Amino acid sequence: TKVLYFTDRSLTPFMVNIPKRLEEVTLKDFKAAIDREGNHRYHFKALDPEFGTVKEEIFHDDDAIPGWEGKIVAWVEEDHGEN
Repeated sequence: TKVLYFTDRSLTPFMVNIPKRLEEVTLKDFKAAIDREGNHRYHFKALDPEFGTVKEEIFHDDDAIPGWEGKIVAWVEEDHGEN
């Protein structure tokens, strides 16, 4: 599964491949593939029946990541614990 992801530090997205079917990719798989130090928040492009296109935040490692048109689109933000 192709995964495009954006970070706070780059305007150009990064891309990784995760050797699983789209519906089987979990947050844990994504974290392992991008291998980033520190605490982060993870948002994924998703389709909500009520609101349309949204960024869905995923918290739990075992949760499946939403796909978008056959791939995964993600935003990785450093979590500075401000909230």
